[in-house]
Amino acid sequence: MTVNVSFDQGEMRQVARGTTLEQLLVTLPPRERMPLAALVNGTLQELDYPLYSESRIEWLDYNCSVGWRVYRRSLVFLLQLAVNELFPERRLWVSHSLSEGLFCWLDGPQGQQVSAAEVEKIEAQMQRYVAQKLPITRSSIARDDAAAMFRAEGKTEKALLLERRREEYISIYTANGLTDFFFGKMAVNASYLPYFHLLPYEDGFVMHLPAREYLGCVDRSEFLSRQLQTTLAEYHEWSELMGVKTVSDLNAVVERGPRDFLELVLVAETLHERNLHRVSDAIYAEFPTVRLVLIAGPSSSGKTTTTRRLGIQFRTLGIKPVMISLDDYFVDREKTPRNASGKPDFEGLAALDLQLFEQNMQALLAGEEAALPHYDFVSGKSIKDYRRLRLADDEILLVEGIHALNEALTVHIPHKHKRKIFISALTQLNLDSCNPVSASDNRLIRRIVRDMQFRNSPAAQTLDQWEDVRRGEHHNIFPWQDDADHFINSVLIYELPVLRPAVEAALMEIDDSQPSYLEAQRLLRLIRYFSPAPADVVPRDSILQEFLGNSIFEAPRSE
Repeated sequence: MTVNVSFDQGEMRQVARGTTLEQLLVTLPPRERMPLAALVNGTLQELDYPLYSESRIEWLDYNCSVGWRVYRRSLVFLLQLAVNELFPERRLWVSHSLSEGLFCWLDGPQGQQVSAAEVEKIEAQMQRYVAQKLPITRSSIARDDAAAMFRAEGKTEKALLLERRREEYISIYTANGLTDFFFGKMAVNASYLPYFHLLPYEDGFVMHLPAREYLGCVDRSEFLSRQLQTTLAEYHEWSELMGVKTVSDLNAVVERGPRDFLELVLVAETLHERNLHRVSDAIYAEFPTVRLVLIAGPSSSGKTTTTRRLGIQFRTLGIKPVMISLDDYFVDREKTPRNASGKPDFEGLAALDLQLFEQNMQALLAGEEAALPHYDFVSGKSIKDYRRLRLADDEILLVEGIHALNEALTVHIPHKHKRKIFISALTQLNLDSCNPVSASDNRLIRRIVRDMQFRNSPAAQTLDQWEDVRRGEHHNIFPWQDDADHFINSVLIYELPVLRPAVEAALMEIDDSQPSYLEAQRLLRLIRYFSPAPADVVPRDSILQEFLGNSIFEAPRSE
């Protein structure tokens, strides 16, 4: 007997009942990128999935968000397997997701140091798995049995998270005798994972993954700036100091009661405040030669609150901040350039009146009066002479916006007069040693909560727009982060338990008839690993209140 299948390109054919996606795939013309999984009638399936009824198939390769996560997750399994076979006395930690790569290190009797020769050996072993087409076998097992198995292996943090899952059965994966659980779908064998490179870096290494063309990423082997690496090391030390490296560690603090959680909140806020002190003190030391501070960061990184709090830091040093938003330099809406789909491109640099901005900045830095604009978002019009300003001797300009680090914005202003700050949002937590919580997911959860608070936007709308937002970030923000003089990480280690109640309720409203349903379900599984915590202990000047809606600073107009 046969079943009818149709493909995303519109082709149709008949296949024998029980044919797997992988068996079907080899009968089709070669593709530029090999699919890793597929949507079958709208449901995500691995390539060993058998077809028994009429099906519509949409192939997923690494050049889409879902397929890229399958690729990354599966590649981490190969990395874990190689480390386990070559260095059984050491434990792999995949501690940060960085654009097109993962920062990794090995824990063991000799500490965290890993040599370039060891990194080369690990990569060679992984390439052997690819050449051998090493199978990655999936098994279904009762959730409680899986938790007991991992607990017996000493993987307590994984066991604790599995016990929180609502499904009675889960999928575990085995290769060369190593069995693990990876919080999502996997490739069926190593041959689907040929593109990667391990780069020694500091006391660890970076696993470089293929670039995602849909985000406009540039494939480059060196993408960790010294500033960013310093920030990562600092936050690793902070998480060690607080005794919270994994989600299970964080849940333990929440579940011990309000006093312990409040202490964690206060420590995290104090450490964040210390970072703001460090940056403001460094700029103060160069004042008044430095009079222009440019602040940028991706969506929901907390630029607004960070700018305000830096302004307060400068006030304590005797400098008065003058706040300027790049949003006020938008051109009139009818003059906004269009993107490829014909929609106004508000995130492109050409949406700003660059000439007016630079004229204003040069005039202010020269001690002259400048007429600053204001953008009316309701009418879509720029009010050119909205306020007049002359910079006093004890004042400093703080300019915030997504393009603030782009040198084209201030190309004629010498570097000695300006400093650039990148607001990163690097999550400090791991689900377990090999599965970091994505920084992008953290920002997305923030944005969902914020959009509900300030824009009356449902979660589905935020999810539908997220890929476009990230594409804009990769074009307009991340390429310039290496030009930053200072990095500030805005993520607070305690925030996801606080955000859980609001985001969980919003995600549950998305049903399977909506395009964002699969993404909503993925985020629901993630957020439910966190024990919920009360928001009333969050200080009102915290960056987290920018998203919760109880900030002492005004709500952001846009980001």
